[in-house]
Amino acid sequence: MLLVLPTAVRTPTMIRIAQVDDRMPDCLGNNGEMEIFETPLPGVGIRYEFDTEHDRRIGVLVHRDGRRELLVYRKSDPDACSETLQLNHDESSSLVELLGGSKVTERLSDIRHEVQGLSIEWVTLEAGAPMAGKSIGEGRVRTQSGSSVIAVIRGDVSHPGPGPEFRLMSGDIVLLSGSFDGVEKARRILAGQ
Repeated sequence: MLLVLPTAVRTPTMIRIAQVDDRMPDCLGNNGEMEIFETPLPGVGIRYEFDTEHDRRIGVLVHRDGRRELLVYRKSDPDACSETLQLNHDESSSLVELLGGSKVTERLSDIRHEVQGLSIEWVTLEAGAPMAGKSIGEGRVRTQSGSSVIAVIRGDVSHPGPGPEFRLMSGDIVLLSGSFDGVEKARRILAGQ
């Protein structure tokens, strides 16, 4: 089992990943844990960074549109990149698979469901979706699914905790939270399925 422990003491946020059983791939350091720094970049996405055992800093920039950039920082200046590599979704998935990361991701997903019974999913409202132009209340998302719309991102603007009067638009990225089944129902409502 993999345990993720966020600490909110500093910015950027440090995430400590610890291997807590032998079913996980040995992707962690000698002491069984690794510190990953998470930095929100408003309007861009989130940057994750860690230091290797050979004193190199590696990062991944996750853009809001799903693109990824692999960042390798200069050894002489850990704030400057010596290399950046842009990856599309398929390339990112292939690299993750080759590095054994899909097992980590699957296990993290399992832990979220096992421990908390909570499911969280980002859904992009596609052009032509029946919910485009309707308010959250008109769509009866919570009534029909039991899940909540806890945030909407429209362009570069975040709308945390939108009320039932909030109108959804094509291209909105909607954050859903609830039980696994409830989130799936809400996703289908938003997608018009």
